[in-house]
Amino acid sequence: MIKPIAHVLLLILALNFAVPAFAQSQSIASVPASDYFVGDSIVEKDYKLGPGDQLEANLIVGNNALALDYDLNVGPDGKIFFPKVGEIDLLGKIIPEAKKLIDERIKEIYKEEYTFSFRLVKPRQIQIYLTGSEDKPLYIGEKKFVSVYGEVPRSGRFEYLPGKRFTDYISYAGGPTPRANLSVATITRQNRKYYINGSDVIFNGNTSKDMVIEPGDVINIPAQFIYFTDLGSFATTVFTALALYNTFVK
Repeated sequence: MIKPIAHVLLLILALNFAVPAFAQSQSIASVPASDYFVGDSIVEKDYKLGPGDQLEANLIVGNNALALDYDLNVGPDGKIFFPKVGEIDLLGKIIPEAKKLIDERIKEIYKEEYTFSFRLVKPRQIQIYLTGSEDKPLYIGEKKFVSVYGEVPRSGRFEYLPGKRFTDYISYAGGPTPRANLSVATITRQNRKYYINGSDVIFNGNTSKDMVIEPGDVINIPAQFIYFTDLGSFATTVFTALALYNTFVK
């Protein structure tokens, strides 16, 4: 009795690769490529300023406590215009660098003691693009990418955003498909492969295993070894296996 059962199980495993894979390919093909937008919080030490960023500066000058408030916009060339100081190029600079640069320029104009504050009030809309869609840079300069492949609805190449983690890019790619085997996900970095238990990170909230992604990383989500789309596909596979068993084994 054990031997026939083993034969049936082997047939089920063999058929599993054909039936679910076909069903999954149909659902993936129906998802169009498009643009994605990120509204995450900004980390000042990582975020690079570029066209569209809205800034706010406050300057208190001299003993008379002259208070000056400025709303500054980063232009298409990456520059701002600071009154009495002139144009300042902030393209690609992180916020602490930008504040230091502006402060140095202010010192050239104001000889009195002053207090200066500076902050990002509204970051530009960051766009992440799939391979094949319209390509627009985050800001003028070098552009970096991260690739996500395997069992995700929208696999492809995405813009690299500093500080983002494994789960962020899985989210950008539409999340895992039902067939995804997150427990053995991989991140390939400069010919070195890292295994990550994405299931533990996403479903159990184990954020300590959520790796920070670097430029050029390739994330791959493999398929489950055994997977059925629904009860009907499971039953179909079992009956097919039994029929084959009766035909070839008996």
